[in-house]
Amino acid sequence: MTDQAATLRVIRGGSSVKATVPVPSRAISVTGGKGGVGKSTIALNLALAYAADNARTLMVDTDLGMADLNLLLGVAPNKTILDALGGTPIEEVLLEAHGITLLPALNGSYLLSTIGPAAQRRLIEIIAALSSRFDTLVVDVAAGIGQVQTAFAGATADTLVVVNPEPLSMADAYACLKVLSTEQGVRHAYIVPNRITSRAQADELTSRLGALVARFLDLEITTLPAIPSDPCVGEAAQIGVPLLVHSPESPAARAIRKLTRAIAGAGHTTQSTPWMRSFPLAQGETR
Repeated sequence: MTDQAATLRVIRGGSSVKATVPVPSRAISVTGGKGGVGKSTIALNLALAYAADNARTLMVDTDLGMADLNLLLGVAPNKTILDALGGTPIEEVLLEAHGITLLPALNGSYLLSTIGPAAQRRLIEIIAALSSRFDTLVVDVAAGIGQVQTAFAGATADTLVVVNPEPLSMADAYACLKVLSTEQGVRHAYIVPNRITSRAQADELTSRLGALVARFLDLEITTLPAIPSDPCVGEAAQIGVPLLVHSPESPAARAIRKLTRAIAGAGHTTQSTPWMRSFPLAQGETR
């Protein structure tokens, strides 16, 4: 189920050098302009929904220094991305939980959170080496609009931006979309309204955000089905069990499964889209 002819672009001094690499048939990043909007919960349960549909699913935690996917999964990794970057065999780092494979990061690691371009590219190589094993790649991206965050968010074929009804969340989601468009060349993104209490609230949120994007950005957005505010989300996180396992028929769980179908039906994924771009060189560094 992988597209063996898909292309990975490597940018060198403004030119594109292409190499054919096997990539997952579905590669999704989940981001948001600010922390606390629920992106990790959505990313994790999206991965679980794909895995439940018999897709071999790899999840990567790119919130490198403030990782929390392992907590949501209820697992304690012995090794992390930091070990993989240090040369530990990747099989000793990967975790299997609830039907998905996780490449975990490390919470509270200043060293990992401040890795430079060379280590960032090495991480990309590690993920690329894993890609032929999987049908679906889901990348949980750290909050913010820094170069590393937006590079990961803009690198996959599909980019999901999670937004809440709060004004700050909307403003930060727009900022995220702006940087993805102007700095990462993203031309399409999905909007995922989260913690919604009514259809009218979801419509107002997407209408306001859509108007800003249409006026100021060269970017097409597609609004995905809203995820309702649901106490089961917090309960699942509290006990370290994914929502789709803890409360599979809760409103939010049903909405996330609907999300997977909506992405498949939207038709924006292109298999020729590079699944991961390179990072810029540090001053004085050579490839």
